[in-house]
This record gives sequence, C-alpha cells and structure tokens, in this order.
Amino acid sequence: MQFVKTILKKILKIDSQSNVSPIKSVVHIGSKNHGYFLPENFLNKSSICYCVGAGEDISFDTELVVTYECNVIILDPAPEGIQHFNLLNEKINNDEPLSIGHEKSLFNYRIDKEQLSKIKYIEEGVWDTKTLIKFYEPTIENYASHSIKLFQESGKFIEVPVDRLSSIMKSLGHQTIDLLKLEIEGAEYTVIETIVEDHLDIKAILVEYDEVFHSKGFPYLFRIKKSTDLLLKNGYKLVNSTDHFKRLFIKSELYNYYK
Repeated sequence: MQFVKTILKKILKIDSQSNVSPIKSVVHIGSKNHGYFLPENFLNKSSICYCVGAGEDISFDTELVVTYECNVIILDPAPEGIQHFNLLNEKINNDEPLSIGHEKSLFNYRIDKEQLSKIKYIEEGVWDTKTLIKFYEPTIENYASHSIKLFQESGKFIEVPVDRLSSIMKSLGHQTIDLLKLEIEGAEYTVIETIVEDHLDIKAILVEYDEVFHSKGFPYLFRIKKSTDLLLKNGYKLVNSTDHFKRLFIKSELYNYYK
C-alpha cells in the first residue's frame, strides 16, 4: 500500500521532490530540526534576512549572523519566541552557554554578545493586513508555537499584532530582501500570496509547510502544490525540498548562476 501511495504522489506531482530543480551545492545552516539549506556562498555581511517565526529554536537565524555576518530581522509576536530570545540574550550576556534540542539533535548556540546585538527582534507577525489577530494555543503537549491557522479547536488564543510583509519592509526601509524564512504554522500560504500580489523583490524564500506535521490524508499536499506552483509561475525555482517539505525557492536569474 505504501508503494502505491508513493507512486500515486509522483503521478499527481504532490511528493516532496516534484518540481525540484537542484543546484550544484547547498549547505545546511542551523539545528537539525529547525535548520535550512541555502545555496553555498549566497549570503554576505550586506545581506538582509527576514526570519518570520521564532519559537524556541532560532539556531538558523543566529547562524546567519555567525557564519555570514548578515543583517537579521526576526519577526514573531508569540510569547514562546519572545521568551526564548530574551533567554538567549540573558545567557549570552552572562557568558553562559545555551543548548536546545535533545541528544542527537542537540544544538549549542555559538553567537556572541556583539553578534547578538545586531539581530533586530520585532514583536509582530506577518499576515495579509495590519490588524490584531488570534494566535491559537497549541493542542499538542510541549509544542512550542501558537498558530493563526492550526489549533483553532483549542478555543484558547491570544491576540497579537500582524502586518503585511510589504508594509513591514517599507517601515524598515527595505525595497529588497536577500532571504526570507517562513516558519509560521500554517500561515505561509497567505503570506506567499501577498508576496506575489505585491511583486516583492525577494531573492530566496525558505518555507516550512507546517501542515505536513498535523494533517492526514492527501488534501494538504495539494495545498502545498498550489502554493509551490504559485511561486514557480512567478519567477522562482524550487531548488531543494526535504522529505518534510521544508523548501528553498530562489529567483530564476539566481538559479541560472547556481545550477
């Protein structure tokens, strides 16, 4: 039965590797569970990176500064992200280590005081309009993130500020972004639609399609395909995808350089 499902997914082009056009070399940045693949030698100290969604693992975000000296903006209004960022600041400023994960997936933050001071943390989420919106409390024990889309059955929520990405970029004086990471618990579909609608200049987009971890059956795979197709039809190439649909999209002109 599993073999039949695998073949069917390939035929319907909803498996994790459908439409992937690999490039020569990618590197993994961050922890095992919350890291991402990037094109090798893609970023440098002038690069502007927006990391949307923090939770209790900002290893990818901090490693962008440690490895490439990037300008990093983290956006997350949820208490988990704010508390974890404050904890990291406290530990680093007291010259104390901080580790996350467990056993084989353990990650030790390498960032120092000076590097951490260069990260801008904004207590705001990204959506399709400027408003206050409900972030629902996780229904999974020890789960580290509230969600706009997931966990609505809990009936428990907090209200947090959100804004359209184009508006946030304008407020920060950015006309272009080198790298955008979206790890936002089901809200990625809506945000990707706004990126296309607003013709935003973003060189590379990293997306964790979070429904993979919460949905059953095939319908969510078609939602991922629709979102992926939208980017493919609007100037992006899908160059890397994990089995859990953590995906790297880059602009077509960059693809021609890195392929």
